[in-house]
Amino acid sequence: MANLKYALIGYGRRGKSHLSVAMALQETLDIVGVCDADPQSAEEGAAIASAGRSSPIVAYTDLPKMIDQEKPDICDVVVPVDLHHVVSCYLSMRGIHHNVETGLAPTLGLMELMIETARQHSVKLQTSENFPFVPIEQFVCHLIRSGVIGPVHKTYRLFSTTGYHGLAAMSCRMNAIPIAVSSIGHGMPVVPYVDRAKRDFSSERLEFYAVDYDNGGMGIAMVGNKNGCLGRNQLVGFETCGERGTIITNGNQGATGGETVNVCTDEDITKRAGKAQTYAFEREYTEDGQLKRIYVELPNSLGGIMEWVNPYHSLEIKESSISLATVLDGISQAVREDGEVLWTGEMGRADQEMVIAAARSVQSDRRPVPIPLAVDPREEDQFDQRFIDRFGAHPREDIEKALAVNFKAR
Repeated sequence: MANLKYALIGYGRRGKSHLSVAMALQETLDIVGVCDADPQSAEEGAAIASAGRSSPIVAYTDLPKMIDQEKPDICDVVVPVDLHHVVSCYLSMRGIHHNVETGLAPTLGLMELMIETARQHSVKLQTSENFPFVPIEQFVCHLIRSGVIGPVHKTYRLFSTTGYHGLAAMSCRMNAIPIAVSSIGHGMPVVPYVDRAKRDFSSERLEFYAVDYDNGGMGIAMVGNKNGCLGRNQLVGFETCGERGTIITNGNQGATGGETVNVCTDEDITKRAGKAQTYAFEREYTEDGQLKRIYVELPNSLGGIMEWVNPYHSLEIKESSISLATVLDGISQAVREDGEVLWTGEMGRADQEMVIAAARSVQSDRRPVPIPLAVDPREEDQFDQRFIDRFGAHPREDIEKALAVNFKAR
């Protein structure tokens, strides 16, 4: 079967990672174009994608022109979040399936516009939420679904950056639907600095989310923009508590090592007053250093050897990029088989909805905010005015005009 034609829209910080992974998935994807509003970025991405090919990849600064000439099967949208809905709706109107970076869009109304436009045109819209597909997260969820630590009732996570990633992973571990969010927020000024991702900061945020789930469970998340800067505590962590044990991992996507299952056998419960034994995660690598599997050796009564096997161990994809490979593979398979994508637009909306609910909670003296949320016309109007002030075009009334203003990659 022929490869699917893939085009990247936005060759910035995250776009570089997307292109690298798409190049590694050469048995699935055929890269046909790189598009960016900045000609230099577009040329750089196209040159990298052209390496080793008999015919060069074309660089584009005009998205409609790329669609007309290359006719991609899948587009990968990695542009600034304020422009996600513009590019997504345009692609849907052109009948192009697409993967959109997180967060899906800044407001509920914009996300619903994206979802509905994709539905009207029978287009597959996938949110590029990769945290639930990090190898450790895939393995942890496998352990939870297998009942290793018993039914799960709470999970908490300390994290250093954007909340929706952790909330998505948290909901996967809970295997439940969020029904309310309450939040505490705090801001403070800091000396101006630029972090490793080239982002400017002059203030620091700290937020605590408490999420109630429909199974009676609770999740707690802490997020902030410390990013290892200004000497802040590097502590991050993710702990999920079941009725007979706990799974402990690092809270950051790229950090590995030190993960454990701390769980009781029946004998631990009856003869050792419920003192759990610790079982460390192990990693096995191929001869050329690729991650082959993650496993843990448990007592036979708890399942024996449990493992997650890396489906990409024969490719040159580092562990921190396996989640993105899984996501791009997911939309590719959905297009080939006319199936469901791994993380739908609705799921991306649900992740962002928790973040929006948290903000509303902070504004209402930390009271719990029930989910699902209703669209707040004030939030929509505020976004529209900011967009008009910045780009000189309305963000919803004329998508093609809004597209023409700018979609430069972050």
